[in-house]
Amino acid sequence: MSRSEDGAAGGVWLVVAAVVLSLPSLVIVGWIPTVGVATAEGPADGLGDVEIDDELEDAFAGTHGDDERVEVVVRLEELEGPTDREELEEHAAGSQEPVLELAEDCEAITVAAEFWLTNAVLLEVDPDAVGLEELTELEAVDGLHGNFEVPPPDPVGTLAADGGEAETDSGHVTTAGLAAIGAPTVWDEHGTAGEGVRVAVLDTGVDADHPDITLHTDDPGDPTYPGGWAEFDGTGEPVAGSTPRDTASHGTHVSGTVAGGAASGRHVGVAPEAELAHGLVLTEDGGTFAQILAGMEWAVETDSDVISASFGVEGTVGAFLDPVHNARAEGVTVVGAIGNAGAGNSSSPGNLHDVVSVGAVGDDDRVPEFSGGGELERTSFAGAPGDWPETYVVPDVVAPGVDVVSSVPGGEYGVKPGTSMATPHVSGTVALMLSIDDGLTPEEVEATLAETARSPVGASEGKDVRYGHGVVDAAAAVGATESARTSSADTDAQASRDDAADGDATDGAADGDVGPATDGSPLHGAVATAAALVVVTLWLAVRRR
Repeated sequence: MSRSEDGAAGGVWLVVAAVVLSLPSLVIVGWIPTVGVATAEGPADGLGDVEIDDELEDAFAGTHGDDERVEVVVRLEELEGPTDREELEEHAAGSQEPVLELAEDCEAITVAAEFWLTNAVLLEVDPDAVGLEELTELEAVDGLHGNFEVPPPDPVGTLAADGGEAETDSGHVTTAGLAAIGAPTVWDEHGTAGEGVRVAVLDTGVDADHPDITLHTDDPGDPTYPGGWAEFDGTGEPVAGSTPRDTASHGTHVSGTVAGGAASGRHVGVAPEAELAHGLVLTEDGGTFAQILAGMEWAVETDSDVISASFGVEGTVGAFLDPVHNARAEGVTVVGAIGNAGAGNSSSPGNLHDVVSVGAVGDDDRVPEFSGGGELERTSFAGAPGDWPETYVVPDVVAPGVDVVSSVPGGEYGVKPGTSMATPHVSGTVALMLSIDDGLTPEEVEATLAETARSPVGASEGKDVRYGHGVVDAAAAVGATESARTSSADTDAQASRDDAADGDATDGAADGDVGPATDGSPLHGAVATAAALVVVTLWLAVRRR
């Protein structure tokens, strides 16, 4: 070999050494594909077209009086993947700055509210002075829609305190609904009535003086019930100094079914020992999207485990997607009514795939005509995530929702039909499950409710658009939860014993008897394989020279 060849060969081997030494860092930073390790995709090019709601465009195109303003919900880019509250708040604070700065510099725009559970700002805009296009040009803006209305719930009729009773084998006197789902069985056989679980009911308010209602609070002397009560106005701002009250009786009725007591001698609540919180987000005239969003945000902030939503907007409303998704990421199970418009119809947020959707059933196990349900397409929801199935069926389960007896303001009791009344039966059931295992994820809660639901005689096999998976069975759901928890504890204990045994077996192994230790990971294998290929290839190149 000539001197030049020797020099070339030496250079080649220097390159080999450099490449081999650099391989780990190349793999780490992603320059060389790893084996068996998923890689995250980079951000999409550009922001894409900003979605503008048709009704909002119509509102801006119409005629307006002096100083008349239109409420605009500015939706900004959301964080990708699982996130926690701190990350959501930080992201919202940073990305909303251009919107807030525009409002500060423009008298025709006023900031009404800022949100973090979904990255949004509610603006009041003078449409004669500012066009929608000025808002779409702001950095990170994804969409614009109005602060749409959420319709009011139906009123609740009063009922004598001695009506609608059922006596269980154990001697409990309960409403027919509680007996039908087996709530007393849970109290007796599993020793829990929902202790340690907080349920946030978002509704018309609650009569906290009702003998069957106890709101959660750390300070019973404070009439505003910190942690257990909040009221929000139409822009989603909290009402300072608000004290518990019900504006339409609906909220007291729903709250009683979740966690009411037995002051009348008859149990009305599925989980009477659960911590009850109530957010006033509706009145007898209805509410707004901002009120609902503020209520959900408050529920997450106050560490609620369950959100019970006995309200809805008919149709598929994508505006609820992100707040529900982010609440679930915080471990909150959202339970929602499917609506009272009958077969083939449903309401949001109850019809979202990420919500436990609830239909109604009567004492005869028949689904009443008013109870909603149907097959939905993912693409019907603007912005639906790709991990949803292309089509899915709602409701998930049904629960007692015909002539349901519960508390109403003034220390009285009322009877009411509706999926609104079925929903708190399921919310209370979830509270019972979580009191057995507070580590259950929303996905695990949903799966257990589906697997343990009772299929009535005559119902279709599998999940259908009337019954869903079947009638919710609190006794079976809690029983399955306890069995799974016990099995998991046994498995963990065995794993600990196995780990200890493995540790004893390897204590005597001599250090340094073999080459550099590896962790057996795909990353390590990729480095070794790539290094070998480079060395062989370059060695052959030298040989050919």
